[in-house]
Amino acid sequence: MDFFQKQELARRRTKWLVVYFLLAVLGIIAALHFGFCAIFGQAYDDWQLLGVTATGVVVSVGIGSLVKIVQLAKGGKAVAEMLGGSPVDPSTIDPSERRLRNVVEEMSLASGVPVPSVYILEEDSINAFAAGWGTTDAAIGVTRGCIENLTRDELQGVVAHEFSHILNGDMRLNIRLMGLLNGILFLAVLGGVLVRVAASSPRSRSSDNKNSGSIVALLLGAGAVLYLVGWIGVFFSKLIQAAVSRQREFLADASAVQFTRSSHGIAGALAKIGNLTSRLRHPRAQEASHMFFGNSLAESWFNLFATHPPIKERIAQIAPDLELSESTPPPLPGNASLAAAASMLSSLPEASIEASHSIQSGCALVYALLLASEDSAIQNLPPTLRSEVLDLIERCGPLSSAQKLALVDLAIPALRGMSREDYQTFRATVKKLVEADGQIHLFEYTLQKLLVRHLDAFFEKPGRGRVQFKTIVPLLPDAGILLSALANADEATTEGHEAAFQTGLKSLGKSATAFPMSRAPSVNLVDFDKALDRLEGAALSVKKQFLAACGAAVMHDGVVNDTQFELLRAMADTIDCPIPPSVKTE
Repeated sequence: MDFFQKQELARRRTKWLVVYFLLAVLGIIAALHFGFCAIFGQAYDDWQLLGVTATGVVVSVGIGSLVKIVQLAKGGKAVAEMLGGSPVDPSTIDPSERRLRNVVEEMSLASGVPVPSVYILEEDSINAFAAGWGTTDAAIGVTRGCIENLTRDELQGVVAHEFSHILNGDMRLNIRLMGLLNGILFLAVLGGVLVRVAASSPRSRSSDNKNSGSIVALLLGAGAVLYLVGWIGVFFSKLIQAAVSRQREFLADASAVQFTRSSHGIAGALAKIGNLTSRLRHPRAQEASHMFFGNSLAESWFNLFATHPPIKERIAQIAPDLELSESTPPPLPGNASLAAAASMLSSLPEASIEASHSIQSGCALVYALLLASEDSAIQNLPPTLRSEVLDLIERCGPLSSAQKLALVDLAIPALRGMSREDYQTFRATVKKLVEADGQIHLFEYTLQKLLVRHLDAFFEKPGRGRVQFKTIVPLLPDAGILLSALANADEATTEGHEAAFQTGLKSLGKSATAFPMSRAPSVNLVDFDKALDRLEGAALSVKKQFLAACGAAVMHDGVVNDTQFELLRAMADTIDCPIPPSVKTE
């Protein structure tokens, strides 16, 4: 089965469904216009009334949408706590919870993003969810029944599915669609208010004042039209929202198979849901029903509103010929990023992994990664941590850049437990260590980028910038700077540098093929940083296209050195996009 084709088909269908959503809004405007024309006795070609109606609908839907989006924009942690989730301690000794964290950590390292917050829902059913706007505030929640009833392969398939939702931008899409639905619902609510106001007016029960009675009648009629059209709009919007959700579930299933290189795990998990249940008891499960791995609500005869495809259909899509009784299915074509992540995790010193699981030791670990030895920079450390930092340096020994950055990924959840004041101190200390020798090395730059990206977003809650670039064309000069840096970091000859650059350039399309390569012998971090800042304003599809080109460039000779990995990781973290699965590190 061509999973890339499945993914692209799901994406195309989603785009059309979003278009249908917008057409539904236009249909509401048209229906209200004709209704108001009939009530007020105006001609149907009254463009002034049409303009007022359209403006009113856009403003009302906008207000209703904004209210909902603000409610849902608090990050994955807020959603998990809303559903009654309890955070899983990174140092837990519970076997089931420890297995869950190991799977999540492996998936995180494989995708090149920090470990999200992990929550347990005390439910006997088999289900899971991912919530958040992106990798900086993501949370994964798993039911107790999920970790107790699934094998490791099945749990891995479920977690990969949830990671796919985060990396494919599904959470952002769902929040926006939910906001739009709430905005349309606001029209119906407003209509109901007008009807009640008109019906309760004393003038509505008196014929003494004909003018007042006419106003009340018009108000009643306008309210009734708003109420009726609003609920019709809600009906069709829910149909479209459910259809969007089903397509994204198919996409996440296919992505999970690609991620794990096996359809056995996720298919087995789906089969167990079919034999048991995925329904949740929590009273607020309905609000987040579209976010779950399986259907969290009671089965309905009206499947048009179902947020998830039927279990049998999902299994047929990913594993049509699979015998679920197989114990060792053959791996599917694809990358070995998950296996590489597991290998990376096992290669890390035990002392460093233990340190990553607590706040104080996590801070000490980051400091130790920045200090290669006991030198003058140690004086910039808080006195209470100096001995622990030196001990970690000695116990961990020399580590590759990939290993160091993997440890930072593992430490992110613990570091998020700092107070805001402690974080400011931590951030200032990191800055001092980076600048201690008067220059910023590439690894220091990358580590700082990683921390700022994923901790500033958590503690400072910066505003989300709008999309400025919808194609790669205006960003080609910036892409050229970044691709040149990757190519020049290759340990091959000048001809090899050119080959790496051209390989990446071809992935960007015909418009980029004639773009010149920069021959700078070393990375200019100032230009590099400016180019990254511009790329951060690109649409998600453009970011993925660019990182795929970077992946092609560094893998043209099958080898990724430390410098290339550091550059690539800095890029991925800055633009909030995962490292392409084609990139394999030793």
